Amino acid sequence: MSVFSEVKQRVSALDAFRHYGIGVGSKGMCCCPFHNDRNPSMKVDSRYHCFACGADGDAIDFVANYYGLSLLDATRKLNDDFFLGISFGYNSYSRPKSKEQILQEKELARKREAEKAFDIIRRDAINVLSDYHRQLWEWKKEYAPKDINEEDADWHPFFVEALDRLDFINELLDALTFGDRNEQHEIMKTYEKEIKNIEKRKR
Repeated sequence: MSVFSEVKQRVSALDAFRHYGIGVGSKGMCCCPFHNDRNPSMKVDSRYHCFACGADGDAIDFVANYYGLSLLDATRKLNDDFFLGISFGYNSYSRPKSKEQILQEKELARKREAEKAFDIIRRDAINVLSDYHRQLWEWKKEYAPKDINEEDADWHPFFVEALDRLDFINELLDALTFGDRNEQHEIMKTYEKEIKNIEKRKR
């Protein structure tokens, strides 16, 4: 299998779009990054296709066009940024790997494993927040006062919590699902304890 095929097999266009900060909706639609697109006209899954300008391709094509790289350099960038650890090989005139190259490969492998572990934590956090988000919606409907404009209304604590937390939880979910990698790491670093507290309340 060529390095191009291996990278495309392991990184979908959707993975690449989200990693490089392009938000894709739950139905796989987004605004095309290759023309002035005001309404989502691009479909993204294993590949991408814009129904307006015709842009089409896979993860490698996207990175090449988005960053102005050759297909080989785009493949190398995906390999590095997703910590895939794919060897691009050496020709017969290549020298043996240096100590620095070996150390770099070990560091890439370490980062790759760390990212895999982070993805598990992020997935669990999304599940916890999704359940909580559904719970808040149920509370908002079930415990809503008959007259929400009544100043002296004795609002149920669950209804108050729903009003206070729904938008915030929705923002966290959007960031963890569609945000770029740095934003996702920052969210988990900042709110990991709070997410764990939400999970404890479910038990």
